[in-house]
Amino acid sequence: MTPALRARVFREWRPYANPELAKPPRPAAAAKQVVPGLMKKLGLEQRLQQSQVFYLWPQIVGNDIARHAQPVGLRNGALTIAVDHPIWLQELKRYHKDLMLQKIQAAIGKQAVKHLTFRIG
Repeated sequence: MTPALRARVFREWRPYANPELAKPPRPAAAAKQVVPGLMKKLGLEQRLQQSQVFYLWPQIVGNDIARHAQPVGLRNGALTIAVDHPIWLQELKRYHKDLMLQKIQAAIGKQAVKHLTFRIG
C-alpha cells in the first residue's frame, strides 16, 4: 500500500475512528415510505399498481366471490382468475365479468387491467 493511498483511507475512516467527529446515525425510514419512491425510480411504478389487485381482491369483488375465485396472473393487461368450480366459472363469466372489471379498474386504475380471463383451478 502506498503512503498516499494509506493517507486517503485514514482520512475517509477517521470520523468513524473518533466518536466525537462521527455524525449521529439517521433513523431508518419505514418501508412503506421507501418502496413507492424506489419503484418509481426503477420504472416499476405500474407493476406495483398492478400487484395491488392481488392484495385488494376480497375488498374489490367481495368475500363471496373471493372464496371461490382468486387472481393468479396478470400479463399485458389480462388478469387471469382461477375459479374452484365450473358453475362459478359460468356464473362469473356470464353475469359478473363486466362489473368485476369495472370494480378492478376503479380500485387500481384503468390501464392496469384491461380484460379478464377465467379458468378452472
